[in-house]
Amino acid sequence: MRKKISVGKKIKKLLFGVCLLSGLLFMTMPTSEAALDEIVLPQPQIQDGVSVMQALAKRQTNRNFADANISPAQISHILWAADGINRPEKEGRTNPAALGIRSVEVYVVTAEGDFRTATSTGQTFVGKAPLTLVYVADSAAWQNARRVPPTDQQAIFDSIAAGAMAQSVGLVAAAEGLGTCVRGSVDHEAFGKAARLSEGQKVIIAQTIGVLP
Repeated sequence: MRKKISVGKKIKKLLFGVCLLSGLLFMTMPTSEAALDEIVLPQPQIQDGVSVMQALAKRQTNRNFADANISPAQISHILWAADGINRPEKEGRTNPAALGIRSVEVYVVTAEGDFRTATSTGQTFVGKAPLTLVYVADSAAWQNARRVPPTDQQAIFDSIAAGAMAQSVGLVAAAEGLGTCVRGSVDHEAFGKAARLSEGQKVIIAQTIGVLP
């Protein structure tokens, strides 16, 4: 069973470290009968932080990370930037979606498990960083569109959405003093098994986030 729990309340920290983010909700994906630990993520503090221009000035690709963890508050900010609800009255999100279809899901990969290296094709820094987000397109979501676009156009829309999410995360990471690296080199087969992806789900990109040395 998948369980939805809001940010600010307890969420399950999976033994295998793969969770699915949906807006301000998390859907855990149990892969074992083993007991699951619990962690708490605080509500994102949207009034805090540096200006957008300052974050843009700091944004860059990093592949060298310290052996250190990211704080729960930083994780909350990162995940809210990725696909958070910023207009609750109409469930508006922090990033755009073509035709209003949220076809890209964000998978959260942590040190628990550990499946971080499954999100890579040999980049060693990925296994050292505490957090990787994997942006996954779900073709089934497009069946809810008022008009279903052709498959090739769906792929374009998916890529645009994933790019917007990754850029938002990159800006928040820069504002938090963290480093990020957007990667196309993902072991699709290994990650697909770890996250139990269906045939209609395809990995677009991954984004590794860590503490700068």
